[in-house]
Formats: sequence, C-alpha cells, structure tokens
Amino acid sequence: MTVHLFGIRHHGPGCARSLIAALTALDPDILLVEGPPDADPVLPLIIDEALQPPVALLVYDQDQPRQAVFYPMAAFSPEWQAIRFALKRNVPTRLMDLPQALRFSLEEPPQHEEVAERVAETTEAAEEPIVDAAVVAADPPATEPPPTTVPTLEEDPIGALAEAAGYADRELWWEDQVERRNDPTDLFASIFEAMAALRADVPPAEGIEALREAHMRQAIRAAEREGFQRIAVVCGAWHAPVLVEYSTANKDAALLAGKKRTKTAATWVPWTNSRLAYRSGYGAGIESPGWYSHLWEQPDNHAIHWVTKAARALRKEDLDAPSSNVIEAVRLADALAAIRARPVPGLQELREAIQTTLCGGNFTPMELIRDELEVGDILGTVPDTAPAVPLQRDIETIQRRLRMRPTAEIKPLSLDLRQENDRARSHFLHRLVILGVHWGSYLSQGGAKSTFAETWQMEWKPELAVAIIEASLWGNSVYEAAIKKLQEASSATDNLADLTLMLDSAVLASLPEAVESLLQRVNDAAAVAADVRGLMGALPPLARVARYGDVRETKATDLLPIIEGLLARIVVGLPGACASLDDDAASAIIESINNTQESLALLEEVAGKEDWQRVLRQIAERESIHGMVRGRCSRILLDEQLINGAELGQLAGLTLNPVTPPSDAAAWISGVVQGSGLVLIHQDILWQALDGWLRELDGDNFLTVVALLRRAFSEFASPERRAMGDIVRRIGLAGTFTNGVKTENSEQIDRARADRTLPVLASLLGVPMPQLAGTEATGEEQ
Repeated sequence: MTVHLFGIRHHGPGCARSLIAALTALDPDILLVEGPPDADPVLPLIIDEALQPPVALLVYDQDQPRQAVFYPMAAFSPEWQAIRFALKRNVPTRLMDLPQALRFSLEEPPQHEEVAERVAETTEAAEEPIVDAAVVAADPPATEPPPTTVPTLEEDPIGALAEAAGYADRELWWEDQVERRNDPTDLFASIFEAMAALRADVPPAEGIEALREAHMRQAIRAAEREGFQRIAVVCGAWHAPVLVEYSTANKDAALLAGKKRTKTAATWVPWTNSRLAYRSGYGAGIESPGWYSHLWEQPDNHAIHWVTKAARALRKEDLDAPSSNVIEAVRLADALAAIRARPVPGLQELREAIQTTLCGGNFTPMELIRDELEVGDILGTVPDTAPAVPLQRDIETIQRRLRMRPTAEIKPLSLDLRQENDRARSHFLHRLVILGVHWGSYLSQGGAKSTFAETWQMEWKPELAVAIIEASLWGNSVYEAAIKKLQEASSATDNLADLTLMLDSAVLASLPEAVESLLQRVNDAAAVAADVRGLMGALPPLARVARYGDVRETKATDLLPIIEGLLARIVVGLPGACASLDDDAASAIIESINNTQESLALLEEVAGKEDWQRVLRQIAERESIHGMVRGRCSRILLDEQLINGAELGQLAGLTLNPVTPPSDAAAWISGVVQGSGLVLIHQDILWQALDGWLRELDGDNFLTVVALLRRAFSEFASPERRAMGDIVRRIGLAGTFTNGVKTENSEQIDRARADRTLPVLASLLGVPMPQLAGTEATGEEQ
C-alpha cells in the first residue's frame, strides 16, 4: 500500500501534462483531489462533453445562498485533467479538502449588498501562487494593483524558490522549471522536496489551514483503511509535505471534532478566462490564462501559432500585420530565447518580438493582444443536466426564447420598444435588475424625446450564478420572483422616494400586480410626507410612469391625482425650503427644481402648473434667497417664455449692481447660464448688464469671481462659447446689439483719414472718384 503525492499549481498546462503522464505510469486504484467534498455528487459531469471549461464548482449554503464559494478550473488545470483521467477509467475519485459545510459555519456570513461582493473567499488573503482553489470576490479592476506588503514564505513559496534560483520573476522561474520542462521525470518528487525544505522553516499551520490539512490526512487514512493499494493524491504543492506521517489520526480527529455543519449544495457554473487572471483578484490566479490555454492546445510550434493569432487579432482591427512581419517576429523570438539561454521562446520573448515587428514598437496595439490573447474572454458552458434552482432554468428558457445568449464580452444592446421581441427583452432585463441579477446595465432611454428606445450594456459575470440562487428565494420564475420582491420591499418602507422608484421599476419591468400594490403604497406615503425635497424627488418616477406606461403596455392609472397632490404641497413648501442655503444646499435644491420642471414637462395636462410657475417667479425676485437658486428660477421662466429678455434684464440689474457682493452676483449668473447656450446668445440686455457689472469690479473682486464665471460657462459646447466670445469681444463698444450686430451709437468714423483712401480705391476699382468731404459734387457726379 503506497500513497503517491502530486503537488501541483492549480493552473498550468505543463504541470497538467506532467501529472497525466505520472498518473498513467502509476495506474492508481483511487484518486484523491484537493477540493470540497460537498461537490462529489457533481464530479461525474466533468466527462460530459457539454461541460466545457473554463467552468467552476459552486458550493453554497442552502439557507444563506450569498455565502458561497467558487472553485475555478480550466482545460489546463491539473485537477481537471486528473479527474477526467480517473473518471474515464472508472477509478474512484473523491475530493478531500475541508467540507464547505464546515467552513461556512466557521466564517462570518458576508454582509455586503452587491452580489459580486457577497461571495465568501476560501483561500489565503494574499495572492498565493500554489494554493487551494479560491473565490473571485469582486469585479476586476482596470489594472493589476501593486502589492502593498511583502508576502511571507507561506504566501509566496514560488517567489522564494525563484529568488533562490536567481530569478527576479517568479512566473518566469515556474515556466522554465515546470511548464516548459522537457523531461517531466521526477518533477513531483522535486516539487515535494522543495516544499518540504520551505515548510521546515515555517511554524505548523493554525486555524482553517490546520483544519484543512487535518481533514486531507483523514481522507487519505480512510482510503488506506478501505484497502486501496495505489493511492494518488493531487493537492496544492504547499500542503504535500504534511499530508503523510505528519500527525496522528487521534490528533486530527480531535481537531475536527465538534464542529458545526451547514446544509450545502453544489453545481457547475460557467467561468471566464479573465476571472482566472491575477488582476481579477483571484488568489490562485495566473498572469495570462489565454497564453496557458494556447500552450495546452499547441504543445509543439507554439511560437508560430501564437504570432499568427496576434497577427489575426491586429488585422481584425484593421491594423497592418503583413506575413513578412509574422516571419520576422518568430525569428526574433527564437533569437531572444537563445540569447537568454531558454530552450524555447516564452511569453516575454514573444511579447517583445511582436511589439518590435508587428506593432512597430508601439505599445498601444499590445494592449489589444494582452486583452484578447493573453487573457481572453472565453465563457465556459454547462450541460442542462447540472443541478440548478428552478429560477435558473426559467432564466435559461427565456434567454433561448428571446435569443439572448450570455457571453463574457462587454457589448451594447439597443432595443426598440415598438418591436414585440425587444419589448420582451426590456421587461426581462428590468426584472433581472429588480432581482439583483445585473446581467445588463441600463444606460439610457433613447434620446431627449424618445419613448421607444433603450440602451443596455451586457456582460455575463460568473458571480451572477450566486445572485440567481439568492433571488430564487423570492420565487421559481423571474416574473413571480420580481413581483414578490417588490411587494415585500415596499411593505418594509414608508419612504416616498423609494416607493416611487420601485413603482418606476415595476412599470419598466411590466409587473401589473406589483404596480397596483405600489400605487396604493405611494398614495398612502404621499399623504403624510413632509420633506419638500423628498416630495420633489418622488415626482420624476411618477411622471415617467404616467407618460410612458401605455408605450410599454403597462397600465398605470390613477397617477395624476397623486402627482397633483404632491405638486400642491411642493408649491407651498418650496419658498421656505430655499431659505438660508449654503452653496451645497443650493446646488441640491436646484437639482430638485430641475427634476420637478422636467417631470411637469413630460405631462401634457396637470393641475397646479400655473402655481408652480408663480412660485418660481416669487423665488426669482426674492433677494434673501441664494443667488444660484434665483438665477436658475429666472432661467426656467425665460425658457418657458414666462418672462422676456427685458424682464430678465431687470432681474439682472437688481442683482448685478455695486451693492450686491460679487460672489452672490456670480452665483446668480451661474444659475442663469444653466441650460441652452443658444437662448442666452440672443439676450442682449443680460450681456450688457454682465459687462457693466464686470467693469465696475476692482482687481481683487474680479479675480475672485472670474474662476466662478469660467466654470459656469465651461459647460457650453464649443460653437456656443465661440458665439459668446464674439459678443464679449464687441460688447465694449457703446451701443445696442441685436443678434450680435451693432445698430446704433456706432463709433465716429475719421472722415479725413477715409478721404485719403478713396482715390486709391476708386482707381483700383475703375469707378469715378466719389465726392470728398467739404466739396460740392457736379450735377453729373450726383
């Protein structure tokens, strides 16, 4: 009876290839693999051809689905290949790590709201290169974050071995010694010896790590008691030295005794190459999963195939990549490998060769190659026979019916709500958003006046599988789950703004049962709400429901009385809400005023519009209110043609005078210029008032307000700013301007100087000499 330990790195084609060779030579009668025993029932699916990596084992707490963990695998993962090797030969295969049922009970459940942050990590905090399968706990940042602390020996054993060998790059050392090893003989014995030497200087494991290693030893002992003779153990290399003859069975049993267990379930979910990379935050990640996938698929002549792929990627983006440069890139990569005493070109040599030849030394195209080839956006597939909650099956059915195939690619989706299929897609995506399954991000609803268009940004993320499981607590179908979640959420709050947003979501998702109950909740909350800004914040969703409900084939009745009641209370409370504001509070109330104005603009007929306009005029004329608020109200009145240019000039004259502090006057101007610049260009009186006010400022006050004015005008488009600049350039001349043209009080012309130019002009043009000043014209000339 012998136990054969194979210490591996969790993702590596060379390591996987060597492992298969070693297992073939051993011909084991049982295979033990580091992984959660909770997933043993779904292991046989690995040999189902419909299960295409990258995929991940998902283990979750059935009572608290947000407490979940992923174990990612790629085609080049040693565990994946080992399990397939054993199952195809009917060799008993077991996972032997500490069960997640026990680990969940030892860890605090996550409290974050976002699904991507709800996934519990199962590995060390640091990014250890030879570790157990780990969890992707968040969306990948744009770039790989720099390390903030120096990793310990336990956290980075590969780094320690690479440093001892004189390598500055641990990935390069691993690739030379393992992934590109020409002779895999005694590879795993060498890895075992190296790790044993490292662990000799490290204190015994504690906490979760001690429990994990104790459970793995117990699993090995159980296989020995069952009489298996050739026991193959595949585990993270760091653990290999302590899994045999390290502790007694009694000590390990005592360590594991008395631990509470939770009820777990397991399944397979699609994964992506990008989530196998370090930059995703995955602790056991690799730098370039696309490169490792290429090495697995192309063990021979990998350099030629890699450069060819790079050329195709460049040509796809209409970039030059001639065949001659491809040949030169391969030759240069071979030369660099020879200079560096490497047996074959590695990724670094190929990068340098491609950048030099195909990219002309430019680094920008290399970003394309990095994203598309070195990492990649491949999304795995899972067979229908994999365990899934009913909600997952309903989502898959709807996806097939609406022809919405999930992909890892980030791409836009434009919908025309006049088309039945697009409208159904919109309803489906909005329902998923309600359930917290953010497959699509809602970007916009058409243009400024469009009611029939939506734009989404689509990206299927692996952690959505957890969000779907969690959402299944609300129901077995997307429709019923979305309704139940909205109904329960609405019954738990009296906040009017929250309720109106839920109502808006229910309309967008076409959930008439939820709309009906939410209308009653909104009506009840509106009757007792007192906060003016809260009332104003509730109007936009209600206005959208009233305006667009019929377009989306969603009944949205009885809204106008609610809107009119809210508006009446807003009109009464708004002047008081505008008193004694600082700059931040003024900006906030202006945002509420804008939202209310836009909401009323959506509705053709609503009682109280005239009262709203009247209160805006009162605010515009009240000197005690913050200048920015008065200016914004003045501008709204102008845009609605409730005041004309002369009246705006009067309001400007009341504000832009020597008595008003310059900062208050600048705030008023900031409020007035919000909106269309074309309207302002034609307000001559306003420009004259602004010019006169600026001329009266002394140097210190001018420097104080010029930055405020520059920021206020910076929001306009370039053509509008140019037109305003022309007005400012000419406005120094006395007179009145209409559309930028001076009409009176023109500067006096110097007639004597003009007379001296007339003879020359007459000669050049071949016309009779005009009558000069002070002379009498002949009858013929007249």
